[in-house]
Amino acid sequence: SFLKFAAAIRLLEKPKEAVERVIEACALQKVVFQSIGTLSKGYRRRVGLAQALVHDPDVLILDEPTDGLDPNQKYQVRELIKKLASSKCIIVSTHILEEVDAICNRMIIIANGRKIVDTTPEEIRKREQGTLDEIFRRLTLEQVKQTA
Repeated sequence: SFLKFAAAIRLLEKPKEAVERVIEACALQKVVFQSIGTLSKGYRRRVGLAQALVHDPDVLILDEPTDGLDPNQKYQVRELIKKLASSKCIIVSTHILEEVDAICNRMIIIANGRKIVDTTPEEIRKREQGTLDEIFRRLTLEQVKQTA
């Protein structure tokens, strides 16, 4: 299987245990014997996460982890990310601010290559009016005007 291959190329001491651990963590038990090409986009996303987790990294970097998923799949992947965040540092790169709201306990906004915000979603809402989308647009447009 793909996950066995991922464990093998990492030269893990206990590859079987590592694969079993990520199958459980990513809730892949129902599809473990299916080929990746037959899986839904949500399950393919979970297999990708499992592959990234097989060597048990301390830090996990995810780029647009729920892009293209339906609402149920988004919920499942977000719950998995929140569960993983209890024991790992997870960095999420996303333009979907709904994602930030759903899974992040800290947010950094970068505009024109400069960090303009480093806070929590809750704190920025206390300081600024509007939704995260509105706040993001306002702050990044201000940054663009300042550098123009």
